[in-house]
Amino acid sequence: MSELHIIGNGFDKGHRLKTSYWNFREYLEKYEEDFLFQMEKMYNFAPFERKDNRNRKNKQRQKWRDDALYQYLWCSFEFELSHANEVEMEERSQSVLEVMDLDGGLIGIEDTMDDYWEEEYHFIEMMNHYVWKWAKQIRLNKAYPRKTSFIENTEDYFLTFNYTNVLERVYQISSNRICHIHGGLTPYCKEKPILGHGNADKIDMYQEKAKRADDEFDEGAKSIYNAIAKFYERILKDTNRQINIHRDFFENFSDITSVNIIGHSMSNVDLPYFQSVQLYSSDKIKWNIYCYDKDEQDSMKERLLSIGVMEEKIYMRDANEFWA
Repeated sequence: MSELHIIGNGFDKGHRLKTSYWNFREYLEKYEEDFLFQMEKMYNFAPFERKDNRNRKNKQRQKWRDDALYQYLWCSFEFELSHANEVEMEERSQSVLEVMDLDGGLIGIEDTMDDYWEEEYHFIEMMNHYVWKWAKQIRLNKAYPRKTSFIENTEDYFLTFNYTNVLERVYQISSNRICHIHGGLTPYCKEKPILGHGNADKIDMYQEKAKRADDEFDEGAKSIYNAIAKFYERILKDTNRQINIHRDFFENFSDITSVNIIGHSMSNVDLPYFQSVQLYSSDKIKWNIYCYDKDEQDSMKERLLSIGVMEEKIYMRDANEFWA
């Protein structure tokens, strides 16, 4: 009988790989600074001039700013993607409308403003491309096997949320037993990395606002709301699409005896994947959750309960047990 291992970023970090969201930001700061500037401006973080790192006061200010950036944006980046500073976006957008010198007022402005928003917000479409470039430069040469039962494992299945090829290269596990649900790197994964958040509610809300503005013949407001809706569309992670693409893999779960979750926070955006595992597997299987932070145990358990996993089938374990 087989087991299913659901693997998150904590697994890669357990192999001393620099795969955190903050590491992604460091990559952008070094190689794609313009993109990083535009994105952090969207979340109301102003750029900081790094002119003299030898200056003690400058270094302290930079540390304070980095701490704030980490805490409010990059600590849980995918979640924060769905919380752009909409008030700032609307106010800045309204200012653009007010300074435009139009003889006919705002009538006939929609096309002009749509072009403006496309220029302003289209940059976010490049995010997945930069994630792919970042993932390609993560080196595995110093990673060594920590989980002996994974080495050349031919019995179990692996659902990984990571972009790296640790399972294939470090543990020599066959690709046909691994699903990179958010994409990965060739030659082991055909689909490129996907980073985003599944907040369809924000899209619906701003599309509805745009519709109301259209009904009131307010072309300026309609353009603003459509632009914000399109921004959220561009960062939408379509979980249903990913599940459908990998449906054949999920259909293997009918014979598994247990699910082992390691290094994954089980955030709400990823819950549809866990729900699909629950639907495709027997209700008799055990769910072992290996936690790094004991304070998160209750919330992780509640998420499993919310998708229909029976409480008596959930076992909370210390992450150190997984590596033993």
